[in-house]
Amino acid sequence: MQTREEVEKIEEICEKRKKIPKEISQEILKKIFINVLKAIGIIIYFMILNILYTKIQQDSLMRIIEIFSGLFLLGGLIQLEVAYKKDSGEIAITAIELLCLSLHTLTIMHIVTILKYDFRIYILASSYLISIYYILKSIVIYTKEKRKYLTSLSDISDIVKKDEPIKKEAKKRVHKSEEKQKNRTNNLKKEKEIKPKSAKRKQTKKKEQGKNDIIKKKQTHKAKKDKSTTKKEVKEND
Repeated sequence: MQTREEVEKIEEICEKRKKIPKEISQEILKKIFINVLKAIGIIIYFMILNILYTKIQQDSLMRIIEIFSGLFLLGGLIQLEVAYKKDSGEIAITAIELLCLSLHTLTIMHIVTILKYDFRIYILASSYLISIYYILKSIVIYTKEKRKYLTSLSDISDIVKKDEPIKKEAKKRVHKSEEKQKNRTNNLKKEKEIKPKSAKRKQTKKKEQGKNDIIKKKQTHKAKKDKSTTKKEVKEND
């Protein structure tokens, strides 16, 4: 049978599972918002490349692409070092993303020329793929953080299992304390019973000793009388 405390705990856990606290939801939204900003930044970057493709020559566009690739590479290496020092998985993921973006930027012109793709369509497809990636990443972050929050809550079975040994230990302690009290009372009773018996024994011993002393005195007194009578008889005979 479940007690009221267990039922209250179960109800609290169910309420917590239904509603995520504001602090945790704000942290999750913050992480999702950062990923959305990254996606928007990369899409803007690809839009700039599309605009530059129509307005400048291919050689100058190639230089700009190389500069952007170098910047992304440098940012990725810095983020990797920071992730190693802080031992952070999130920073490591952003570093890998920057390195992949650097490699993608560096290979744009080669893929377009070798496979004979349209530059605008290739850039547009790349922006779509990156936006899909960040959408999926946001969903993964939300589900992961929610799962962390739910696992941080103690399960109903764990509560019941934890409460049962505590109750058993409490019962054992109460039982032991009761046994100790019983033993103490029994010892006190025995001591009380032993004391009057010992007192009675002492009194009887004293009485017996007194009787023995009286008998000894009588015997010594008789012996003296007998000696005195024998002496008188001896004198009369003389």
